[in-house]
Amino acid sequence: MSKLIAPIIITVIIVVGIGAFSILQKPAFPEPRTNKLCGDGICDANEKANPNLCPQDCQGQTTAQQKNQPTATPTTSQTQPPSGLSIPATPSAPLSSAKDSPFGMHPAHISMQDSTYKEAKDIGVKWHRPSMYMVWSAVQKDLNSQNYNFTAFDKYYGGVQSGINILANITSRMKQESEYTLANSFLPTDEQKYLNFVKAVVERYDGDGIDDMQGLKNPILYWQVGNEPNNKGGVKDFAKLQKITYQAIKEVCPQCKVLIGGAAQPIDTLGLKTLGFVSKTDDYFYEFGKSYESYLKELNGEGFDIFDFHWYGEADGDYRKLGAVYEQIKILLKKYGFGNAPVWITEMGAYSGEPSDKSPKGEKLFSYQTETQQAADYLKRFVYPLSLGIEKIFPAFGLIEGFKGNDGYFDHTGFIYEGKGSNDLGYGVKKLSYYTYKKMVEILEGSDWNNIQTIQESDGVYVYKFQKGGKKIWVAWNDNPAEKQITITGIGAQQVKITEAVPKYESGKDVTDYSTAFNTETKSASNGKITITLKDKPVFVEEK
Repeated sequence: MSKLIAPIIITVIIVVGIGAFSILQKPAFPEPRTNKLCGDGICDANEKANPNLCPQDCQGQTTAQQKNQPTATPTTSQTQPPSGLSIPATPSAPLSSAKDSPFGMHPAHISMQDSTYKEAKDIGVKWHRPSMYMVWSAVQKDLNSQNYNFTAFDKYYGGVQSGINILANITSRMKQESEYTLANSFLPTDEQKYLNFVKAVVERYDGDGIDDMQGLKNPILYWQVGNEPNNKGGVKDFAKLQKITYQAIKEVCPQCKVLIGGAAQPIDTLGLKTLGFVSKTDDYFYEFGKSYESYLKELNGEGFDIFDFHWYGEADGDYRKLGAVYEQIKILLKKYGFGNAPVWITEMGAYSGEPSDKSPKGEKLFSYQTETQQAADYLKRFVYPLSLGIEKIFPAFGLIEGFKGNDGYFDHTGFIYEGKGSNDLGYGVKKLSYYTYKKMVEILEGSDWNNIQTIQESDGVYVYKFQKGGKKIWVAWNDNPAEKQITITGIGAQQVKITEAVPKYESGKDVTDYSTAFNTETKSASNGKITITLKDKPVFVEEK
């Protein structure tokens, strides 16, 4: 980092993510509403105005003094379909329960009340990170009682369809709750009661036949402690919380895997380098070194099985900057005893339209992007990290648009329109990215994820080779404004099928038949080679 930026960047860097917006000094985004929790029993003004936002809080017009509901979730503004309206389905991609699939979503439903996961199954989502977090205060309403209320969680988690693996978040707090956590700390006021809560939760959903939820069909074997702890305004002691939670989980479910709370990505709101999410390595690790690195140092090789960091940005090449950050993260993981820990990205974003986020000076943080740009960017944000060795990727937020309801970045990253905000084409309309995700899973699912070969990463051209069922698949794209020719060699078949990864329309609204939505062609190989022209859309090249 330059000497100019280092002393002043603290005043303009905000660490952001799906969990919350933690302001170091001056907010660039509208403040979230006071009641951040669906399920806190308070039917606030926003929930009253949007009855489907959190029906359990507003059932019977619950007042602020009546806090009886156990559900807890980060704020969302997802709307329900008008009466009689359903989202049309396209032919389903094959489901696989294989836990090595990299294809996730945060979250994978279209509403909190959706138990069909029809759209997720349609496009082949294999991993679901729920938007409802397992929060201590939501389950154990009275710390002087051993009673836990899992009613809402049983309904929500129990509704996740088989074939979709669950990564659930568990935490001591979503906001400062003096009865449950120490002041300015993640640590519980009563450690033993907190650990009893963690053990009861994990035991209930681990599927081992002991004290399981009645009718449990889809066990939860992956847990994440909190979310973006470096994005909580300096709240202390996260490493200690991570460690004691990890130990409690492992005590009742040794086979369960535990993720550390994901590292938030900083954002530059004054444009010292560039407006928007910080993706330059030096700037990223300036913030990381002040906040997140201390957790790794204190944990010293213990306390989690899987590392997680979050990555957002624009479709102008921000995905590529992930590579240098990932390499530095691996160095730090090794330094602190986590050299063998797999790395996931449980929040990965690409958007369409023009988010409303602005700097304090009124400058737009994010430029307008088309549905085509979003779809192509999401493909790159899967293939490129997978080629580096990152194991799983969860687009956020989420399958359907709608997070904070302020028309900001996270209200544009979905794959289906929610019927609100700018650039919206109507509730239930699927974007091009929806079909690109489905095509990506259809072609790549079942590949040998440990054998992805980088063929080219130069001159703005990117080519990667996958192995699937004895056949080769190449994924290629061109980040240059002009067309580029490439030659693919080593083809073991007489012909290949070339498929553009983004449908041939300007909007997903125009897709009426998935089977004919993509431009395709068949080419004959000569001496194991073909030459193709890369334009503005990525392509799949499959041996026939």
